[in-house]
Amino acid sequence: MNSFDKPHYYDEIHDDILLVFRKQTHYRNIYHKHNGYEIYVFLSGNVNMLIEHSCVHLERGNIAIINPTEYHLAVSLDDSLYERITLNITPSMLRSLSTHMTNFNNFFDTRKCGVDNIIFLSEDVLSELIDLLQKLDNALKSDKFGSDVLSRAYLSQVLYTICNNYIIAKNISTNIMPPIVSQTIKFVEAHISDDFSLADIEDSLNFNSRYLSRTFKQYTGISLKQYIIEKKISYAESLLTQGLSVTETCYKSGFNDYSNFIRTFKQYTGQTPGAFKKQKQCYFINNK
Repeated sequence: MNSFDKPHYYDEIHDDILLVFRKQTHYRNIYHKHNGYEIYVFLSGNVNMLIEHSCVHLERGNIAIINPTEYHLAVSLDDSLYERITLNITPSMLRSLSTHMTNFNNFFDTRKCGVDNIIFLSEDVLSELIDLLQKLDNALKSDKFGSDVLSRAYLSQVLYTICNNYIIAKNISTNIMPPIVSQTIKFVEAHISDDFSLADIEDSLNFNSRYLSRTFKQYTGISLKQYIIEKKISYAESLLTQGLSVTETCYKSGFNDYSNFIRTFKQYTGQTPGAFKKQKQCYFINNK
């Protein structure tokens, strides 16, 4: 069966590789980052991809290369079918596949954060890549003799195909983020530990709040208020992962009301900050 036959299909989670095929309508996740590398293959839909301070309207054949430090978000702009493949690889797996002559880590790590994330593949190369990813998908799910060897071989081919066809798609990947939005994003990042309001942003950047809110949602698909909350929650997750207490995390992520922090964190993550921290601690203990 073709991997795209099942909507919302998730492959089994492997220690070093996570391959996901998705078909759905009207999708939006929250600003987030991974502890590994992500290769995002866009196939169809009306979608904006936000990475750090840039925004790109995606077209078929666009591939997003996302490093562990890069916050990103994909937003469907309407109800058209949104189809993509994501491949997540841990740094250790990438290192194990690299050689002196073919160093995949250099390909990913030499970019500046949030710069040149989008590449373009021709339809022929895209078809070749999809075929490789489906073979990788089958190998990852198999418990037959040699399937682990095949998985590494197909993964190496996927990485080689992308690296070998790396072309900055200047005519497609132009940053369409207007200054009013990028400056707002930078303000939020610089004041993530502060308890600020939309009025504070308006005063600091000298923008009309109604125009700012309307433009921000037009390009990001979410309200500015929601974006601020999501960034604060994401920052809180990173602080908890680093070992900070729930109370310290509350105030360092700009929440001056402890009860509101607990309630908001659970609303966005599905668990309390304490439960999230405990889960992360158990993960690190079990993976030492």
